[in-house]
Amino acid sequence: MPLTILPRFSEVDVLGHVTNTALPVWFEEGRQEIFRHFSGEASMRDLTLILRRYEIDFLQQIQAGHEVRIETRIENIGRSSLSIVQQAFQLDVLVASGRCVMVHFDYAANTSREIDAGQRQALSALFTEEYAQRMREASEPATQA
Repeated sequence: MPLTILPRFSEVDVLGHVTNTALPVWFEEGRQEIFRHFSGEASMRDLTLILRRYEIDFLQQIQAGHEVRIETRIENIGRSSLSIVQQAFQLDVLVASGRCVMVHFDYAANTSREIDAGQRQALSALFTEEYAQRMREASEPATQA
């Protein structure tokens, strides 16, 4: 589900460009739907995901006064981690892209936790088309020649 953001005054420099510190915050906001699957509380104080890796490519200048659309998808789920891809569009132009890895984490044991089949299924609506296709192919019974 896309998120639309109108850059705030505090996120804009004197030249009218959105600062590079705004994108990590916007991308984090775009991951809220994923976070809900790893938290039992509305406040998310019990969120069981931690950030392992994060990268952003700034592709175009982002201007004040125009909405930015953030799109978030899951490109892979491992045993205990999620690889998430995100894109920011302004005036239908791709202005930034990002990728992060989040780990399902058990704070009491101080170790990663397996992502179970129920969580995987609940997250399936957020899969990239390529990942969804790989999952469909993997679940099809092998045809014998």
